[in-house]
Amino acid sequence: MPDPQSKTISASQAPALWNASPYATRWMLWQQFANGVVMDQPETSRMRWGKLLEPVILKEVAKAWKFEVHRNIGYVRRGLLGATRDATIFAPGRGPGAVEIKCVFSYDTWMQDWQGGKCPPRQHEIQLQTQMLVGPGDTDGDAPYGWGLLVAWVASDMYFFERQPIPALWAQLDIEAARFFSSVEKREEPEAFGAEVEIPWLTSLFPTVKDQVLDLSADHAHVKTAEDLRLYDTYKQQAAGSRRATEEFRAKFLALAKDAQFVKLPCGFSYRVQKSGNGKTIVPIIPEVPLDPPPVPESILMGG
Repeated sequence: MPDPQSKTISASQAPALWNASPYATRWMLWQQFANGVVMDQPETSRMRWGKLLEPVILKEVAKAWKFEVHRNIGYVRRGLLGATRDATIFAPGRGPGAVEIKCVFSYDTWMQDWQGGKCPPRQHEIQLQTQMLVGPGDTDGDAPYGWGLLVAWVASDMYFFERQPIPALWAQLDIEAARFFSSVEKREEPEAFGAEVEIPWLTSLFPTVKDQVLDLSADHAHVKTAEDLRLYDTYKQQAAGSRRATEEFRAKFLALAKDAQFVKLPCGFSYRVQKSGNGKTIVPIIPEVPLDPPPVPESILMGG
């Protein structure tokens, strides 16, 4: 859960610092801290069942590891980071460790995101390492936790991933948290990442201004954007199997347009942002001629 006082980056938010979370990006995190933007998603049945199963799973963890497992309730802070752990496990001779539980209800998710148990998703690794670093918090003056346990409950089977501290990641967590809060204080808004999860935020925060044009037609850096627009147009016309790729491109184009209604790209490509229900859609305008980059200015050719 987030810090109720908004003083720290929580363990569940930490992956967003690297745009590694499927639920938030660094730009979305900045909007929350800098502008107080809150757009909570409604609780799904899987989220509800995950909460219901958590205490039962913790009892099974204690039984399997034969250690004391104490369920955590409060939020703890260390520096600019914080955490609400699922539990703390106490091992004789090793000290306390952080426990994070993940319920996986689909074997497709288990095979794709967890590689069938070979490797947990990156965001879960970052979350657990943050919990270990925060440890009991800085109020008690105790050291961070020396180990952690990621528990995956997969359709009634349990899998355990024991983790040791990663000093380089711990150092980077402190660095990125400091950079993030500095950007909030200085009002230095990061660019939207262009992830699908940002689409509702881009739609809400940047109402399209009628007839406003963003002209990037002479910007060589956006030749690749023009190529992506052609791919987007192709994916839109294909079967539903291309939905994910289509949505990723849509997020990228909305992030680029922001409040502009019309965007001009190099090579004669352009697109219009159009309202669609409660959201926005992209209407590509694709030239029939082959995709050739715009001429390089003479000043660049001459080294000026």
